[in-house]
Amino acid sequence: MAALVAAAFIVLGFAAALSWLGLVQVAANVSRVSQKSLALLCDPMLDDRTKEVAMQVNSRALFAAFLRLMMGLTIALALPTALVSGVAQTGLFAFEDVIRTSLPWPFLLGGVVSLPS
Repeated sequence: MAALVAAAFIVLGFAAALSWLGLVQVAANVSRVSQKSLALLCDPMLDDRTKEVAMQVNSRALFAAFLRLMMGLTIALALPTALVSGVAQTGLFAFEDVIRTSLPWPFLLGGVVSLPS
């Protein structure tokens, strides 16, 4: 039972960290910038130089978003996992049991449903 609670803490802590770090908004912004880039490429009114400059700006924005997402996702997963690992060191439960509990697809599906929209 303790392993189930700890696994749920990791999943819910990850979901909370995604929201707290603003990663959901960053991902939504990636979608907007990508759509804007595609619209730029299809715009017959723009010359090649204008398209190139705009695409360079968008590519830098996308790369910055990629870095922020990678760092944020690492932090979002590492914080609750480190807390659970630290508590596991006290002997209340085995960390291996927590990992084993959190891997089946029904548990992961429940975690996906709990993610903020």
